[in-house]
Amino acid sequence: MVGMAQPSLGQPLIRDVRTEDIQRLYDIDQICFPSYLAYSRAEFLSCLRHPLSVGKIAEVQGGVLGFGIARLEVAAHAHVITLDVVPEARRRKVGTRLIEALHQEFRKRGVTQVTLEVDTGNAAAQRFYQKMGYKRRELLRGYYKARNDAYRMVLLL
Repeated sequence: MVGMAQPSLGQPLIRDVRTEDIQRLYDIDQICFPSYLAYSRAEFLSCLRHPLSVGKIAEVQGGVLGFGIARLEVAAHAHVITLDVVPEARRRKVGTRLIEALHQEFRKRGVTQVTLEVDTGNAAAQRFYQKMGYKRRELLRGYYKARNDAYRMVLLL
């Protein structure tokens, strides 16, 4: 599929996830999260292969900088499952471009509400999502494998 922007001056190309990307995305997820939080290979494949899954990749000259995976849910609702950006590409608007690409896809599909979960200890991610318009709705105790709490955040499109 044609991306949303052409790569120039380090601007990443945003495109849909393809089957051949799966191993690289799995590797990035393992880098981005501690082993007890990162998806297992089976969980990761299940997320990507679900028929209502939406996946976007940010790449520059074929190198993947990050990706976002979401799932369309019932009644005009979507759930952002993960947004991963390699450490060396953080703070370069890659996450912003990815979440905006997901939002654009959601709007095309009639989604009006998006939810996600974020670790209560990850203040940077919380600030990022708040800047993108998400509002904290509830505390989920033990959400991450019974070890870490999360906030559920919601965005109305």
